[in-house]
Amino acid sequence: MRTSDRLFAEIPIIISGTDPEGRQFVENTMTLVVSQRGARIISKQALFPQQKLSIRCLKTGLDAAAQVLGPIMGEEEGCHFGVAILQPEVNIWGIHFPLLDGTENPAGRLVLECALCHTQEVVHLDVFELEVFLANQCLIRSCPRCVKSTLWTQSELSEESIPPERPTPRHTVQERKFPRLNLKVQVCLRHSEYGQEVVTSENVSQGGFRIRSQRDYPVGTVFEAALPYSPRASNIFTPARIVYKQGGAEGTTFAYGLAYIPSPMAPSLTGLRITQTAG
Repeated sequence: MRTSDRLFAEIPIIISGTDPEGRQFVENTMTLVVSQRGARIISKQALFPQQKLSIRCLKTGLDAAAQVLGPIMGEEEGCHFGVAILQPEVNIWGIHFPLLDGTENPAGRLVLECALCHTQEVVHLDVFELEVFLANQCLIRSCPRCVKSTLWTQSELSEESIPPERPTPRHTVQERKFPRLNLKVQVCLRHSEYGQEVVTSENVSQGGFRIRSQRDYPVGTVFEAALPYSPRASNIFTPARIVYKQGGAEGTTFAYGLAYIPSPMAPSLTGLRITQTAG
């Protein structure tokens, strides 16, 4: 089970260590995905499982010891490796990740930044907070560093800092566990076989969202979804599964309903009560 959200972010880093022949190396590279306790990095070195590394984050100037978990995939610019941070008390990325206990069910996840002190934090938004953010592109929330309520906007990565079956029946309003809001917001879907697609939501709730696409996906397909999505921002992807599909006649698009996949430790949601206010 994941203990924190995963953030797709290209952060410049320096890794150093010793190769199997005992030679020391230093490499300027970058992360592709970060979390509180690990990262996916690119390296041209022949890293091996359980190898010890030192990672310096050029964004924060902090160092932390890490251990290679193993290779993930190869690319022309180098191989992708999973690494675990051995010093989780060091906030090497400068981003606060709330610990996940299996009960989270946000409508959207964002990396927000305090306008005063520039503290960055992964924030879970319910449907109404998401609606406010989309309308204003900001939120007023408490900042632990400023010790007061401040303006928070979506964090962006500076380009200069980056180195060269049968459908499931739809529920009635009375049967739905979560209220829906008609929000049109960009959603990015990622899949190992189908690749990446950016679409627009038709409505969202704490349990999932509805989209339209010209692509034909099978019911049951699991994506990593970012909602809301911004091409130049730090986006957080969450597993979501297609639970129903409509349309697809010639010349039309498909309508899909996707439900967030809860953590294995999440309790039953049947006891939760969420009240929708009028309007």
